[in-house]
Amino acid sequence: MKKITSLFTALTISAVSSVAMATGWEDDWSTSDVFVGLEGGYSKTKVKVDGVSGSDKSDNTGFFGLRLGSSWEDEARAYFTLGYNKPKDAHWSDSEQVKNIKQLNLLISADYMFMPEWDLQPFVGLTIGATETKADNFKKKWGFAYGAQAGVIYQIDNVDLEAGLKYLTNSSDHRWHNSDHDWKLKVNDSRQFYVAASIHF
Repeated sequence: MKKITSLFTALTISAVSSVAMATGWEDDWSTSDVFVGLEGGYSKTKVKVDGVSGSDKSDNTGFFGLRLGSSWEDEARAYFTLGYNKPKDAHWSDSEQVKNIKQLNLLISADYMFMPEWDLQPFVGLTIGATETKADNFKKKWGFAYGAQAGVIYQIDNVDLEAGLKYLTNSSDHRWHNSDHDWKLKVNDSRQFYVAASIHF
């Protein structure tokens, strides 16, 4: 956990510094603004258990998250997201099933917005961070997470309304072994359609 925390902190500092330096806005922090927001939508998440025949499962499930970030000159933004995703229980037979699968995501994202003079702004961006996955009979575990997103933003005064697509995956896997099973659980390759609303201060 300490290694993941240190890695996440280093990646956060690196990502924010890179955005500021690459855009030439290191001297323009006074023109930035802070925003907070909510996001939610549907996620198609792949659940796989090695050691179980025909174990690949994908399902649509809801997810939600909280955001805190800052934007610069209406052309770029960086934000933290605390997100929660709960895929459905995975059943392959009465004796082969994984229940109460849960994921907690701690992420930092950076987006570039095109055509700032338009009311409807398209954007693309990258995401890095950490994911905690847990399930019944599997110990919770943290792993490195990364992905990309794209969408559009519509601004009304100091409120952003947003819709987009996000791909998120992670490096974590979990083992459970007893006299009958030796399973490795993977919950990754999440394809998300989401909407979000943020207010600027």
